Amino acid sequence: MRALVGEAMSARRVIDWLPEAFALVFIPHVASVHLPTTFRARNRKGKWETFGMDAEPILGSAIPLGPRMYHHGPRETFSNIVSRSSLLAVVNRALNEGADITGATLSGLALIGVPAEVYLPSGKPFWKKLFR
Repeated sequence: MRALVGEAMSARRVIDWLPEAFALVFIPHVASVHLPTTFRARNRKGKWETFGMDAEPILGSAIPLGPRMYHHGPRETFSNIVSRSSLLAVVNRALNEGADITGATLSGLALIGVPAEVYLPSGKPFWKKLFR
């Protein structure tokens, strides 16, 4: 992934966020739940910061790709990617245990490998640095 993206943190974010973006597309097909609107990341001091999902630009690109792949293929690639989602794992586990999750609200992600500083204002937005 790093060879494709060119920078380690960008690669980490694609690896973390692409499955979750696809899960946000897929979950409504299998469960009537409220999807998360925020996520959390830990800053360098160890404090958790909360961000709106719109703080991650990868989602803006990946979410439209999800329905296209889900409905038109390659379906196997979509399945391989979405199967890595923590959101989908939670929904799948609950459904497999027979829980009625109708109307439940999924908690936002808690990122482990991506620091909050990536999403905090630092002059130039991170995604613009990729396209200088």
